[in-house]
Amino acid sequence: MTQDELSLVFRSNEHGNAHAVETGGGSVWVGCCKSPSLLLNVSPSLDEVVPIRFDEGIGGLHDLAFDGQHLWVAHASGHLSRVDPATGAMESIRVKGSTGRPPFLYALHFDGQDLWAGTYTEPGRLFRIDRDTLACAETVLPVAPNHAVRALVATEEAVFVALYTVPGRVVVVDRQSGRQQTLELGDDNMLCTSAAFDGKRVWIGLDTRPATILCVDPATLDFDTVSFHTGSSCVRGLLFDGQSLWLGLYTEPGELIRFDPDTQDVERHVMPEELFNVRDLAADAGRVWAVTQNVRYQASGLYGLRISGRES
Repeated sequence: MTQDELSLVFRSNEHGNAHAVETGGGSVWVGCCKSPSLLLNVSPSLDEVVPIRFDEGIGGLHDLAFDGQHLWVAHASGHLSRVDPATGAMESIRVKGSTGRPPFLYALHFDGQDLWAGTYTEPGRLFRIDRDTLACAETVLPVAPNHAVRALVATEEAVFVALYTVPGRVVVVDRQSGRQQTLELGDDNMLCTSAAFDGKRVWIGLDTRPATILCVDPATLDFDTVSFHTGSSCVRGLLFDGQSLWLGLYTEPGELIRFDPDTQDVERHVMPEELFNVRDLAADAGRVWAVTQNVRYQASGLYGLRISGRES
């Protein structure tokens, strides 16, 4: 491992399966899918890990989002939590949709204006959350079957809801009118896992071999795919750092791919052998961070790679 890399393996099974990573408030945040949920506040040097435990009944942490002030946490139990990074103080609400039952919250996204949450329900739902009052406005997604909403990303005009289903689908929800359009991706393993927006194009990661990403023109909704090297597999993390698109691969060992959206130049970064199966990505000013899920009942990990040309 070079000086540009940092890694941490959570040796204790107490941490459960790591499902999400986010940065904000001077920390790297790792979300662990347990009951109750567990949040780890990790220093950027990886030399300090502070656990934050949720109350009984708040479990199944699946996603994180930072809005510039607070860290938001989505739980399978239907709870949405708001955490103060400075103090660790939290407030949690149970989200109630039109069914009256707490929804399985899976995907969370802050787009600079609004906070969005997507669900694993029948059918899938999209919630727009008021960050001050915690009020939730619901949009039902009739074409999203059970266990479907996997990733969210927004442009100025629409929210792109990526579904983990066959046939592959992306639901595009107009932010103002609520009008829905569906991109039909086809039956050929087009299960969506992750999403990012580079200011021009929407990118969707797919659960395919070799690793493949979908490129969508948000104006026309025309789309194409880009595939990577033989042996690559399953894009489970996707982010845009302002210059490059980063892919996290669910492989052994884990792998990061740096991809230039304009030139389509590719750099590969293979992770240490003790870290495999990337589950999510985040970035700060100096590093891209990957959380690894490894295999069930084995310790998860955190890997940080310095973004070349920038200071950590």
